[in-house]
Amino acid sequence: MLGGVHRFSKVFSVEKEFRNAIAVDETVVKMHGLGAYVWSAVDVDSGEILAEYASWSRNILIAMKFLRMVLDRCINKPLIIVDRVHGIDGH
Repeated sequence: MLGGVHRFSKVFSVEKEFRNAIAVDETVVKMHGLGAYVWSAVDVDSGEILAEYASWSRNILIAMKFLRMVLDRCINKPLIIVDRVHGIDGH
């Protein structure tokens, strides 16, 4: 068991580090007819998971709170990479 803990100890990064780019995404997870949004951020260079967050809704306040959690793990202001945002251009 301890070998597994040691092997994944660097997956979730809690240290403040210099980061070039961070990929951020959210997805809907449905269980028993209820949907929840799961937000995640990954350091593009190292593959480390910087943050995971779950919420019942999706809005600008929750997105900003999540991004603040992510940026708190950065010394600098890295490039934030997101997927295509649906709904902004009418599609």
